[in-house]
Amino acid sequence: MSNTIAETETVRKATAADAGRLAETLAAAFFTDPVLSWCYPDLARRASILPASFRVIVDAAMPHGGVDTVADEVAGAVWIPFEADVDDDAMAAELGRLSAEYAERSFTLFELMGAHHPHEPHDYLFVFGTQPEWQSRGLGSALLRSALASCDRHGMPAYLEATSERNMQLYRRHGFDVTEVVTLPDGPPLWCMWRRPSSITG
Repeated sequence: MSNTIAETETVRKATAADAGRLAETLAAAFFTDPVLSWCYPDLARRASILPASFRVIVDAAMPHGGVDTVADEVAGAVWIPFEADVDDDAMAAELGRLSAEYAERSFTLFELMGAHHPHEPHDYLFVFGTQPEWQSRGLGSALLRSALASCDRHGMPAYLEATSERNMQLYRRHGFDVTEVVTLPDGPPLWCMWRRPSSITG
């Protein structure tokens, strides 16, 4: 794939054949993330845990059509559509199992996210990332524009938790507003962000 990306032509729904590669992409994207660095402070264990954990997340969202990617799966977005019936408890339990000695931190993270999650109808951007060597080339913006255009067509708000200030600023550029900042125990902040759907005319 060339270094110049045609944004609107590359976004597609992921398939089961993409799941392994996409999990590896998300693991690479989040390896230095402040929140996951807090969750898994040991570098070697983080490198071992993240690919399997993201595979669980991708597999849970895939049947609901919530996983978007691009050619070669170098970027991906995992959405939980409002109507999706995802077993959050089962997913959290499996992620806790994979987290092994860091299970308590994993559960603390999910409990914090759950406690601040809005109850209004919305599509939820659970995970979003690009392989480090492909960042700043428009892939992330392409993925966001594609999904948010669908939200706009259906009049559906969107919600996410930004795990770094850099990502928070990216989401702001795509219409998200910070509604709350929550902090992990002796750890980094998460920015809770909400986006109202834009009106589409013409």
